[in-house]
Amino acid sequence: MLEKATYGITALRYAGTQIVEAMMGLIDARSARWDMRPSPTRVTEVVDRLVEGDTIISMFPDDEGGLQPGPEVKVDVLPEGTETLAFDEDRPGLSLDDLPRF
Repeated sequence: MLEKATYGITALRYAGTQIVEAMMGLIDARSARWDMRPSPTRVTEVVDRLVEGDTIISMFPDDEGGLQPGPEVKVDVLPEGTETLAFDEDRPGLSLDDLPRF
């Protein structure tokens, strides 16, 4: 059985209110480091990774200049049928919009 990949999202790009890209990289979970540094990734590619069963987590900047893992990301479908991203769980005071923009 293949091990599922874990990705991290560090920033988002919007067109109006719609997420269009994410800075996403591959995480080496065993050594807690980037296996592939974040790069701009279309939201459709992020959705494809989620549909394939990969784990994607949000990564928020901390006070020391590093990144702290946040909630997992999931696919969300807007009322008009557009696929977008959302947190898998609600965290008080924290939303996907709090990620930096690029």
